[in-house]
Amino acid sequence: MLGGSVVTSEVKISPTTGLSTLAAEGIYVWGERGEISIEIPDSASERTAHIYNVSGMLARTLSLQGTEGQVAVPAGIYIVRIGTAIEKVVVR
Repeated sequence: MLGGSVVTSEVKISPTTGLSTLAAEGIYVWGERGEISIEIPDSASERTAHIYNVSGMLARTLSLQGTEGQVAVPAGIYIVRIGTAIEKVVVR
């Protein structure tokens, strides 16, 4: 209370990590039976996908030439990073 009046205000906090999701960049990643698939629409340049396991260790590196790529991995949960964008994927 300030001088007999009540003051209220609303504060919005948006956490940001500086990382975006791959889907937000138009890149689609999904897990299939023993494989991670990546689709990049209209990719004119070569990109590299870094695939990490849940322990944070680099499990695979995949050079993406064109619009699609696949890499064989054991069943598990992985983090796929292309540039600064990331996505979690489950492989069964």
